[in-house]
Amino acid sequence: MAYSKYLLTIILAWGVITTKAQSISYQQADSTSYALYQSGNWQELIVYGRQAIASGNDFVLLRLRMGYAQLSTGNYSGALLQYNEVLRKDAYNLIARYYSYLCNLYLNRNSLAYYHASKLDTVTLNQENLSSWGLIQTGLETGLKFPDNSLRGTASYTRASLSNQLGWRVQLDQSLVYFHQSIHYRRQNNVPFNNQQTNEELNALRSNSVRQTEYYGKLSYTPVNRLTLIGAFHYLHTGYEERSYHNSLEVAGVKYTGTYYDLQADANFSRLNDTSVRQYNVQVTLYPKGNLNLYTITRGTVLQQDGSTKPVFSQVIGFKAVKNTWLEGSATFGRLNNYAEADGLYLYNALDITTFKASGTAYYQVNKHLLFYLNYMYERKKDYYRDAKYNQHSITGGFTWKF
Repeated sequence: MAYSKYLLTIILAWGVITTKAQSISYQQADSTSYALYQSGNWQELIVYGRQAIASGNDFVLLRLRMGYAQLSTGNYSGALLQYNEVLRKDAYNLIARYYSYLCNLYLNRNSLAYYHASKLDTVTLNQENLSSWGLIQTGLETGLKFPDNSLRGTASYTRASLSNQLGWRVQLDQSLVYFHQSIHYRRQNNVPFNNQQTNEELNALRSNSVRQTEYYGKLSYTPVNRLTLIGAFHYLHTGYEERSYHNSLEVAGVKYTGTYYDLQADANFSRLNDTSVRQYNVQVTLYPKGNLNLYTITRGTVLQQDGSTKPVFSQVIGFKAVKNTWLEGSATFGRLNNYAEADGLYLYNALDITTFKASGTAYYQVNKHLLFYLNYMYERKKDYYRDAKYNQHSITGGFTWKF
């Protein structure tokens, strides 16, 4: 049996090579691609399918076989390329719909995955335990920020999150956040400043605490294949120096999902401590291998406030290091005064402005439900009350649970 399969593989491979020099008929394309599909020779099937299409033989069964071959080799973007062609010719093809759902799910494109799920039959939905309403994911993260500045206390940060489906094409992501930090600054003009304050000098300083509670909500709506509309609202209640500030940020954006890439453009409008801020972003996400084994996120930003316009640039690179483990590095360049990222989820509105940040994150997938992660962040900051710069180091850990 093993010898027969080996012989069949040699024959099929020779057939693929010889067909390069001659035209391929429909019957040849159909029978050869089916034989390669049956024997599980995925790479040969992908190569042969491209040759058949180049010869003018482009039909649904060939695309479906090539799509499954790409899926089986872990190239989900390559598979989507084939299934999109099938759906362009036959929008009711349930095989292409089902595997488009899976491929987008494996690429963490939940909104688009559920869009395709909305067009599946009841039997498949029941088998996959899919519903248009319900919980998608919950999570918790908490961390500490350690400033190299004796006039700043250790800051704490905690965020709880919940995502749920509101119909097949609408997803709601919500978060509750709490932040706290002690701030010391000079009470009298004759008290000098340095990073080695004595007890007497510290006693002459005024102390206050920043206490901030936040709510974040984001709606994602996918009206058609590949297109998602984004709207987000972030409310912040900040207490400082016996005063209370009510701040908010609104986000409106559009995201186009390609096969090996995602494109997004969005605008953020906020009112933070009596300052009007406008932020415009363009973001490109690439999947060079068609999966999450390697990905990059490049983002360019224009930040406008107080009559000035400042550019900000950020770059993220992530890759799968070993089984179930991913590593990710990022760097952001520019003056991050009231800067928002991740569709307005994270807002840099601290008293001391960050002028550069870099971070590294490790993700570990325990099973299909549970993911743990640990993040380290370095920030270069400028003291609000004096002409001095300092460094800040942060450690954040968390988990997400997919239902």
